[in-house]
Amino acid sequence: MNINESYLDKVTLLITHYNRSSSLERLLAAFAKQEITFGDIVVSDDGSKPEHLEKLKSLHTIYKFRLITTPVNRGLGNNINKGQDAVNTPYTLYIQEDFNPYPCYKKHLIDALSIVNDRPDIDMVRFYAYFKYPYLKPYRDGYSEMLFKLWYPGTGSSIATATIRI
Repeated sequence: MNINESYLDKVTLLITHYNRSSSLERLLAAFAKQEITFGDIVVSDDGSKPEHLEKLKSLHTIYKFRLITTPVNRGLGNNINKGQDAVNTPYTLYIQEDFNPYPCYKKHLIDALSIVNDRPDIDMVRFYAYFKYPYLKPYRDGYSEMLFKLWYPGTGSSIATATIRI
């Protein structure tokens, strides 16, 4: 299957948010500036203060996202799960509100979609990590496959599915 920009409509941008509405505004503006549009955008807020919720409501009129809220902060894990429950597309791009999509991000995203469509055994693509995973096999388009083996130290377990990292 040939992946191109029209396939981004199969992706929901899931953004977790807590009390950083200015960061969220900067993020949404960066995607708009790069002309990256998604099938849906879900902002999952985790009990932000009223002034941030008001800002989110004003941002909604510009960026047309779905806002999922909770009255109290229940932690990042709950916030991700709450947001993911609202996703209706085949793919999710999960980020936090302080993410910065560098120029040319659209190309990397389209390349990632191409990889997961070509390789059904790949269930996740990582665009960033705090440290370089020690067992990488070059794949394509600047991505590497993370190799998981029971006998590889530090990998935790054997995992049947592959993960691609850029």
